[in-house]
Amino acid sequence: MKIGYVILLTLFTAGSFLTTDAKAQDQNDKEHYETPKLVIGIMVDQMRYDYIYRYWDTFGEDGFKRLVNEGFSFDHARFDYMPTFTGPGHASVYTGTTPAVHGIIGNSWYLRGEDRTTYVTEDPTVSTVGSDSDEGEMSPRWLLSSTITDELIMHNNERSKVVGVSLKDRGSILPAGHIGDAYWFDYGNATMISSTFYMDELPEWAREFNARDLPSKYLSEPWETLLPIEEYTASIEDDNPYEGTFEGQDRPVFPHDLPAYAEISGNGILANTPFGDSYLMEFVYAAIEGEEMGQDEFTDMIALSLSSPDHIGHRYGPPAVEVQDTYLRLDREIARLLDYIDENFGKDEVLIFLTSDHGGAHNPEYLKDLNVPTGGYDRGSAREGLSERLEEIYGFDPVKSFRAIEIYLDREMIREQGVRLADVQQDVVDYLLETEGVAGALSSTAMRTADFTEHVRRNVQRGYNSSRSGDVMYWLDPQWFTGNRTIGTTHGSPYSYDTRAPLIWYGFNVPSGSSAAQVYISDIASTLANFLNIPYTSGNTGNPMNDYIFGK
Repeated sequence: MKIGYVILLTLFTAGSFLTTDAKAQDQNDKEHYETPKLVIGIMVDQMRYDYIYRYWDTFGEDGFKRLVNEGFSFDHARFDYMPTFTGPGHASVYTGTTPAVHGIIGNSWYLRGEDRTTYVTEDPTVSTVGSDSDEGEMSPRWLLSSTITDELIMHNNERSKVVGVSLKDRGSILPAGHIGDAYWFDYGNATMISSTFYMDELPEWAREFNARDLPSKYLSEPWETLLPIEEYTASIEDDNPYEGTFEGQDRPVFPHDLPAYAEISGNGILANTPFGDSYLMEFVYAAIEGEEMGQDEFTDMIALSLSSPDHIGHRYGPPAVEVQDTYLRLDREIARLLDYIDENFGKDEVLIFLTSDHGGAHNPEYLKDLNVPTGGYDRGSAREGLSERLEEIYGFDPVKSFRAIEIYLDREMIREQGVRLADVQQDVVDYLLETEGVAGALSSTAMRTADFTEHVRRNVQRGYNSSRSGDVMYWLDPQWFTGNRTIGTTHGSPYSYDTRAPLIWYGFNVPSGSSAAQVYISDIASTLANFLNIPYTSGNTGNPMNDYIFGK
């Protein structure tokens, strides 16, 4: 079989400068059985759809612009579920389905049988590989569906290699699936690690990478703006009241004295700088060369998740100079990657996709100052009020856990009291809808027995997993937040600022062009399956985008 490299870039963006009709550029000159030698999946954590065009004028010509101009972008790509968090985002891209099927309903959730909260990738049965910390006690044990990376490995009888790479454990583990290898950042030791779920010891190339101690290098100088700060016209003033600081820093302004802050907090602060992206890119090159990826007829895959934009976004918020500078530097890393592909494989031999795991909201204080509707939801008071209401109605309080998007009830207590669970759930829904800031709520009974088609309710239902989710799921009004948030930002809502993201495909015979067709994050895996001529994932519910790309 002749193998080529395909670069698939999935990028969610707010608009597109491209008007090329893909049908006019149907360059499907490869035989249907040909596949790329290498796939590089790029997920930029918390990348909003609009960032590409917001920063377009300050990007170079060879990074994001090259991906957009030479690749195929989807301008109406969305997440088709709630909540829009990191864990569900990565799981949905690589399983081709939503939390209702793959089971990753958040970055954490309540376990009814154990009366505790679990972290999305926690696994106390495995141990850390690469350091003496417990940061490697992780695996994909909670992931219910196969991933497209699993299917690739199985299809080629384990002759394809898959490497997941991220600063966050969940950003590498969920994409790497159940069979590939995953590596992530030990924030305490500032090294890349794995777990015994994947290997007994780090391969030599990974040990050599850690020995280079790149965090010390990247943190040896202050973080200055890449361009003169007056050129950051896509951002608000550097000195503003909406941003957080490093420990030891008085004001969140440039230059950021990284050596001083690393002295206080350790080299793990690398993740909170754009140099965390540079660090991961270096690891990707080491993995490609160390594992000899893309060197035979069996397609290999790198699943890269860039976590620093999320850390930076949470601290500073979308309009910050720091966020713009992060993307300008990432633009240069993308250009370097494309040059690396050209030199070592050739564009038509690699498929790259670049996308995001969720977007991000504007800071509520910033919105308030602009007279944009916003608010803070007092979850503590809401829980007290709910408990009082249920005590009045039933004489007991069955609330076990009141979380950011869902409420768990003590079902055993409800059964013992001889009360119908559906009635209690509906009373919870009714109470929530009476509280300021709540836009809607659905009971688990309703989500199991009805099929919702309205956009938000449909997304809530697709985020509901019958064995793991709460008894009631709820969502707030647009631009409302849990608590009194004054700095930075967050995400998780079913609204466009969290659910619209960039999506670009690049390389391996992908024509230049764009489409305004509605596609979803869960469509990526089946599109990859068609490119690679492999089975869909076990839980796949998405639809392939290949016909849009090739204009058929």
